[in-house]
Amino acid sequence: MKKRNLIISIMLLAAILLTACGLAKESSTSSKGSTKASKDVIEINYNDLAPPTHPYTKQVAEPWAEFVEKETNGRVKVHVFPSSALGKPDTGYDDISGDVFDVGLLYASSDKNDILFPLSIGDLPFAIPNSEVAIKVMNKFYAKFMKDTFKDVVWLGASSTDTAQLYTSDPIETVKDIKNRKIVNSLYSRNELIKMWGAAPVSIDNSQLYESVEKGMADDIIYNTTGAIGFNLNEVAPYMTRIDLGVSSNGLFLNANVFNKMPKDLQTLFVEKLGPKHQELMSQLYMSSMQNSIKEFENRVKEKGGKVITPNKEESNKFKAPAEKLWVNWVAEANKKGYPGDEMMKYFKQQLKDEGVEIPF
Repeated sequence: MKKRNLIISIMLLAAILLTACGLAKESSTSSKGSTKASKDVIEINYNDLAPPTHPYTKQVAEPWAEFVEKETNGRVKVHVFPSSALGKPDTGYDDISGDVFDVGLLYASSDKNDILFPLSIGDLPFAIPNSEVAIKVMNKFYAKFMKDTFKDVVWLGASSTDTAQLYTSDPIETVKDIKNRKIVNSLYSRNELIKMWGAAPVSIDNSQLYESVEKGMADDIIYNTTGAIGFNLNEVAPYMTRIDLGVSSNGLFLNANVFNKMPKDLQTLFVEKLGPKHQELMSQLYMSSMQNSIKEFENRVKEKGGKVITPNKEESNKFKAPAEKLWVNWVAEANKKGYPGDEMMKYFKQQLKDEGVEIPF
């Protein structure tokens, strides 16, 4: 009897051990399968320079992320990080090429990396009037002069904001009114123009525009029309002077390491469909919202006594006239850096003319 009980106990113990081993093996297999499945999904981080409630975030960045996931059947997932959480505009190229983030807009006239300089032609004052023109002109400019430039990033297409206006804490109707005032501007290429107006430029990134005027570091702000609403600039600068300074042009870039690891079909999809979709969303936002943003600004500042000011033609020309020197200086700087500056400018002007834009100089 004792012998039989011992045999039964040994058999039960063996059964338990075999079951445990089987479960462990199944768990291990399941875990490996899970890891493999997770590797099939390419996750990319999108550095969004705007706040979470900004029109750009709601109407461009987030819808594009959803579009990417849908068009790739879930093989690519885009994580949007608003408020410049992964990098500032002045370090954009180094951040994306250095794997700090994977995809986002880069602004040539804000970025410290000189590799983007030729694209800053799109930010010349009073040049490109809207995002639709920017997309057409700057994509052609890129294709002609820059298609072999980038090795660490992949170009997914040009876009831009709408045109910039002057937002002020006191009413500005003439160039004389602006003399000796401190003006915040996120594009360094406009600083010389501000000086020519007799004012003092204050360079600062987008996230601090509101705070700079609120805390007295600056008097006024130059920023695009729709973006001003997104940043609630009306609260600190209740006057808008309509100078239609021009767009802030930009390009959507993807980290080359991420791109090169993708299957060929996804690479093709990003270049031929996903990049153009981002351009489309940008154009839809900034082409449709400008006039609505001006009206919204007026509504918001009524109770404060603020208003939208449109200078007469004579004063508009005075705001515009000094900018001619900046166009000339851009060509000289391009030549100095080893680019065909004269050829670039000639081509740029011709593309603007082809789009029906009146060349100011």
